[in-house]
Amino acid sequence: MIQNERQYKITQTKLRDLTLERAALDLPDSDLHPRLILARKNSLNILIGELEQEIAEYDRLKSGQINKWPISSLQDLPNVMIKARIAVGMTQKELAEKIGVQEQQIQRYEANNYRAVGFERLQEVMSALDIRISQAVMQLGACNLD
Repeated sequence: MIQNERQYKITQTKLRDLTLERAALDLPDSDLHPRLILARKNSLNILIGELEQEIAEYDRLKSGQINKWPISSLQDLPNVMIKARIAVGMTQKELAEKIGVQEQQIQRYEANNYRAVGFERLQEVMSALDIRISQAVMQLGACNLD
């Protein structure tokens, strides 16, 4: 997932490079076997598709087209927090200032999907981003509480 403008630009550059590489495979001077060319094109198509999806998602987040995210477990929360920050137009630096930490700390939190962050800090970030969890579903599964 693209988390900031720097990653967005890098992803766009990578997409352009892969697209050019795929186009170069159509040139008649290739010394590669046709099966290798086809395999390479297929792998490039997959990578290009993934990058296009990431760019499209970031564009939709930045434009405010996406403003709700389903959370089926607590594991979804880190991605939702990152997406919410992007959707409200807040940079990592602005979020850091809002909760009183350095920008690099937010970068680390997001790079690690908020893994080593305490509950209070998570609450601060969620509050700064105005994230509200409207419905919580808890299942105990097949355990017996008798």
